[in-house]
Amino acid sequence: MGSSHISPEMALIRHLRARGFTIQEGRKPGDYVVTAHDDNELDLRPRLSLPGDLVVEYLETMNRTLGATPPGVDALPLVEVHLEEELSTAGADGRNHATAVGVRRGVDGRAEWFARHADLEDFWRRGGPSEDLEWRANPPK
Repeated sequence: MGSSHISPEMALIRHLRARGFTIQEGRKPGDYVVTAHDDNELDLRPRLSLPGDLVVEYLETMNRTLGATPPGVDALPLVEVHLEEELSTAGADGRNHATAVGVRRGVDGRAEWFARHADLEDFWRRGGPSEDLEWRANPPK
């Protein structure tokens, strides 16, 4: 890969940061923690799993699979949209419940997309959201 190109992993991180997500590096390469969105702390601090080799493998598979992407569309922008949706879509209580999202090695050995969400009952048993949060409506951009 040439020096003028960034890896798909870093392209995804840049995309999320440009959309207002605060992302910290995790303990190992390809692991990240999403701590805030538009300066609002995320209670669940979802883990973002984007190991470079698996992201490349997943994107290549998507690009080769008939019907996985619209004709003439690269898989990377679709993954950007999926990541953003998983990390920003609110549940019935107005909060996002993602705990982990990204790409991993599946039981069949292939790179696969995954998303995990907190059990709402467990979330409320643990005390629910922190008390210093406030609700703010953001107009569409």
